[in-house]
Order: sequence, then C-alpha cells, then structure tokens
Amino acid sequence: MLNHYLTKSTSLSFKDVDTAKGIVTGYFSAFDIPDSDGDVIRKGAYAKTITERGPKSSQPRIKHLLDHNTTKAIGKLLELEEDATGLRYVSQLGSHTLGKDALAMIQDGIITEHSVGFKTIREQQQGDYNEITEILLWEGSSLQAWGANPFTPITDIKSQLAANPDHMEKVFARFDKLCKALTGGNYSDETFELLQIEQNQIKQAIKETLTVAPVTDHPTAEAKKNAELLQLFRKELKLTY
Repeated sequence: MLNHYLTKSTSLSFKDVDTAKGIVTGYFSAFDIPDSDGDVIRKGAYAKTITERGPKSSQPRIKHLLDHNTTKAIGKLLELEEDATGLRYVSQLGSHTLGKDALAMIQDGIITEHSVGFKTIREQQQGDYNEITEILLWEGSSLQAWGANPFTPITDIKSQLAANPDHMEKVFARFDKLCKALTGGNYSDETFELLQIEQNQIKQAIKETLTVAPVTDHPTAEAKKNAELLQLFRKELKLTY
C-alpha cells in the first residue's frame, strides 16, 4: 500500500467561489471519516507535506487538477492548510480554457466533490479501521464524477445502481444538472462533448439497470420497484425512449 498512488474522495464542496476573480475555496479531504477502504485520515497527516511541498513552501509541488488528470491543471494553489474539518485550500483558477470551464462547471453544480492523490507514509491498524497519520500529497482534484455515497466516487453507474437503487435520487439530480448545463452552459467544445458523453452514459446505465420484466398477473416486488423507478425517471427528466 505504501508504494502506490492512492486517491480518496470527499463530498465536502466549495466554501466560497469568487466568480469575478476566479478564486475558489474548499476541502480536498475530510478528517476522521472511515471510507470504503476502511481508512481514516487524521488531522496532522498533511502537516509535513504542506510545510515541505505546499504553496507557501520554498519548493511548491502540490497541484490542483481536474479528475486526477496530470495534463489538466485547473488552478494554482494559493493556500493549503489543515483545520478541524479537513484539508482546506484556496485556488486561483486559470485564465485558460480549462480553468474557465472548471469555474463554469462549479457554478452550474457539475463539479461538487473533491479528492486527493497521495502516498501513505505512516499508518497503523486500529481495530476495524486503518488509521493514516502521515501522507505525501501530490495533488488535490476537483471532480466531475458524482458519488454513490458521500465519500466514494462512482466509476460504474450500472453496477452501483443495481446494488443500491436508493441512489436513484442522486442520479436524477446529476442528470438534471447535466441537462441544464448542456442547454445553457458556456463551455468549450471539448467540455461540452465530455458532458454529453456522461449524460448518455447515465441514460444508458439507467435504461439497462431498470429493464422492466414482462407484465404478468403476479409481478415480483423487484419488477414493481424497477417499473416505478423507470416511470419516475421518465417523468422527472421528461425523457422518451
């Protein structure tokens, strides 16, 4: 585990967005919350790496990226610190196309979550969870992806929905934001294309997940629930298949 590039996500969103100056404030990481891997990051875990590599160090090395993509730096970190909640940052988004698109996606609610890319330096098992007390931080990312739960990004919509149909409301909210962004958003052609791809992926995943079984005199409870969810999806998003 110590030799791998790891990522951890959080649903903590933006604390402040100055659209005129392109400055955003938020949290890349949350403290004391067990994640799906059984890890808990403690306050103090980032202290050394901030001092050595943070924006106020002699050799700033920590980047602000989009979706952990090293070719997509969206801003320059101005501040990075630990507080009682987690790893707080202030970033000046770039004046380049990607920086402008990122700011627009934040305003439109497309980008809402954050994540860190790091290497674990010090950890120890504490009962049923793994406690991380020191981290080497490479980057903090703003995420376009939406989460299955507050602290785990979804990479496979279909399997997640099949495992837990209760996530449907999150899917509705995400899809609705994508529809609004694609209708009235001011993005580059590349970002428009990426948002359109995500919209189509969600649409297809829901269609495949909620395939309704043939009507019978005695439909199963699962078939009834799937039919209701599919009907709600069509009604809420005004879709026709």
